Amino acid sequence: MIEIKELPIDGAKLFSIRVFTDIRGAFEVFWERDLLSPQSISFSPTNANHSYNTHTGTLRGMHFQKSPHGQTKLVSCVSGKAWDVMVDLRDDSSTFGKWHATKLSAASGQAVLIPAGCGHGFVTLEPNTTIAYLIEGQYMPDQGRVLRWNDPTVAINWPVKDPVLSDKDAAAPDWDQCEF
Repeated sequence: MIEIKELPIDGAKLFSIRVFTDIRGAFEVFWERDLLSPQSISFSPTNANHSYNTHTGTLRGMHFQKSPHGQTKLVSCVSGKAWDVMVDLRDDSSTFGKWHATKLSAASGQAVLIPAGCGHGFVTLEPNTTIAYLIEGQYMPDQGRVLRWNDPTVAINWPVKDPVLSDKDAAAPDWDQCEF
């Protein structure tokens, strides 16, 4: 029922879950703890969020909470399509400073598990794209940080050149000035 693939960032995983379809549409199980327990994956979400995005090219990121207050996230696309990115900000990780992207789309049966200590962002590839998050770890606004989406040190190869950004994301610091 669930296939788990290791991604190139330490501890990151791609979940592929069977999607049930019929004349009514589709149904998928986004999260079920008992499916992951036998695979030694421990994830206990403490909150859930949706990000509603009207325009194609909306970019949110790269967001994280300063160590040791990182949050593990399970991210999926509820409507539309997005290019979802994580960057490893854990200085004790073998993939420190590396990034990885996954294209997510509605009813694909795919979700990305992003380890605590990684920055996260996405850009919408279609209008009216909704991203769903299950999050493990307390939200602490005073620990929230942002790394500039187009930081030259990380050099994420975004599929957009002129994204729709919040003021906060547009003013985010580069790698050398960022507080991890």
